[in-house]
This record gives sequence, C-alpha cells and structure tokens, in this order.
Amino acid sequence: MREISTLAYLQLFIGCRYYVLHILLLRRESGNMPATTVSRSFLTRLDRDVIGLCADISGTISESISGSERKSAFNRDYGKVHFSRDAGYGLSGGKLQRDMVCTRGRGGKAPYSNRNLRWHPLIVAENKPSFAKEIERIEIEGEDEGQTLLFVVRDENGQEASYPRDKVHEMPERFVSLPKHWYPHLDVLRNWNSATNWDHNRCVISALEACEWWDSVETYAVLGIVIAVEFYEVDFNVLYDRVIGLLQSQEVDLGVSLPSDEFPRHEDDILQCPLCRRNVSTGLESFRSSPRAESWQPGWSNSKRAEGDDSSIQVMHVNPLVESEIRHTAANVRYGHRWCNVAMSDHSIDETLDFMEFVVRAHDRGG
Repeated sequence: MREISTLAYLQLFIGCRYYVLHILLLRRESGNMPATTVSRSFLTRLDRDVIGLCADISGTISESISGSERKSAFNRDYGKVHFSRDAGYGLSGGKLQRDMVCTRGRGGKAPYSNRNLRWHPLIVAENKPSFAKEIERIEIEGEDEGQTLLFVVRDENGQEASYPRDKVHEMPERFVSLPKHWYPHLDVLRNWNSATNWDHNRCVISALEACEWWDSVETYAVLGIVIAVEFYEVDFNVLYDRVIGLLQSQEVDLGVSLPSDEFPRHEDDILQCPLCRRNVSTGLESFRSSPRAESWQPGWSNSKRAEGDDSSIQVMHVNPLVESEIRHTAANVRYGHRWCNVAMSDHSIDETLDFMEFVVRAHDRGG
C-alpha cells in the first residue's frame, strides 16, 4: 500500500480548507448565510452591565412563573440572555433581548450591523439628529477585499480621534455619519461585495432603531411583564412592583433615575394591543368569516406559519420610528396583534384610525 507523505497530507488539508471557505463565501454571497456584526462578542463595561440588568429582570420574571415546564418555556422563548452585541447566533438570546436590546437583523450591501445593541454609539442617518454628534469624515484603509472603514471624530478637546470599524463600539459618545460622509467613497463602495467587504464592515446601526441604554432596559421590562401576565398567568401587581424595585436599584449609572417618566403606570396601558385595545392574549379569530387558508409547507423544514396568524404578537410602535428623535421607549413600544400591526404599517394610531373611519364611510358601514 502506497504511503502518503506528510507534505501530501498538508496539501490535502489546505486544499479542503480552501474548498470549504469557498463554499461558505458562495453561500454568504447568495444570501444563504447570515451576515455577522463586527466585534459582536466585544462588550464595554456599560454594555455588560446593561445586559446584566436585563438578565436580572428576566430572572425575576422567570421566578414569578409557576411550574418548571412553563418556566423553562419562558426562558427558552423569551428570557434567555446572551452576552454579546447581537444576542448570539440563531436563538442564543431570547425574543426579548433580540427585539428590545438589539436592532433588527440586516444584511446586503450596506454597513448595517446584523443586529447590534440599540445604544451602540455609531449611527447612520439622512439628516443629523439632535442626540448625536456629527463625525468628521470616513476613510477607507487597505486594498481590494481587505478594505475597511475608518471613522474620524473630534473628541471633547477638539482633537481628532480615529476608530476603525472593529473599535467603533468604544466611542465615548454617540456619533452619526451622514450621506455627505459616504459620498466621497461611492465609487469604491459600489464595487464592494457582501461576502467579503461588507461583512467585514458591519459596524453601524440606523438612527431609527437607536435609543439610550435605559430605554432598552425599560422596554425589555414592559414587554417581559406582558408575556408573563398574558401567557403565563402571573399576577400583574406583584410582578410590576418587583420589576419597579429592580429598576430603582440599578447600579449601571447612579446618575440615571429609573423608572423614567416614559415607563407606563397603568395595567391596561401595558397589557392591551395599542390599536384594538384588546389584551394581547385575546385572539381576533372572531373577526374572520372563515379560517385562514391552508398552504403547503415543506415537512422537512421549520414552519413559521404561526407567525402569520392574525393574533400572533409583534412589536409595535404607537408612533412610528423616525430618525430625528428617539422613539424606542417604554412609552411608545408595545406588543400587539399582527393584524393590528400590519394595519398600522408605519403610521401613528391617529392616522390609522382616521383612515379606518374613511374606509368605513366609503363602504356605508357607519351605521
């Protein structure tokens, strides 16, 4: 039997490795693999403390749920906390962390993070919002597929400071990059591809989704209370008081007093869908004249059909998100029915009700 030399083994190993990397890049380019947030596992002390506070809130909610199976279900689906900027791969972090603490998943040919902390200090916007300082400029370092973004800002002493894309989470305050900062690099950026250039530079979040750290904590608490009370039969008053106690005793920043004025005080305001004013656990099936039509689903994959049900719960913003001000707050974020959320689209409650009244009159259904 012919012996294979050590060099041949090494060549075979390297060849296989390059083949696997090539396949992975092709899958990423075709959209079959998720993009990755730059520095996803790097947390500042503030980041770690805030996520830790959310973990404490989640633990308090979990302790209020009776029955080990129900407790485990809450932790699995909603309460898990992952100490990272993007809530971890897949479902490492629960729904509360993915929705309240992190921005939504994004990809494509843009510098958006594929989920990142909502208080991440570098945002992008069409126009400068009042809650962020403007950067000085953007530079591009490196060559070809190794090109990376560099953001230049002015510090509190007026001196220039540079942050490469994997260090922007260390910025001492919030900065915004505007269209004019990207314009000098349009010809270069047009030729970047998703699998290499962009995936190495996913380091910003949208001003639409940005908020202060305490806004993330408070929305996490509010929606956690909703889930526990509506779907796990927890006593509202008892849990509400416990969560308020946690917020009041927070040590993330002693200069911040929680709960803030944004935090809701009334049970109905917390538990009801903002549009139809029914509790979120109350279904909307009675408004259907016939059951939702069936459609073929491949039996070998996980079905997300239930997410399309009229009564499935979704995150809603009572007033739509805008770049000019922070609206991801405990006063503006609620759980609601999917049907209600779709009906609102990106409109306010008042705009939606005005349109509904118009439709009712147009169909002579006002009586």
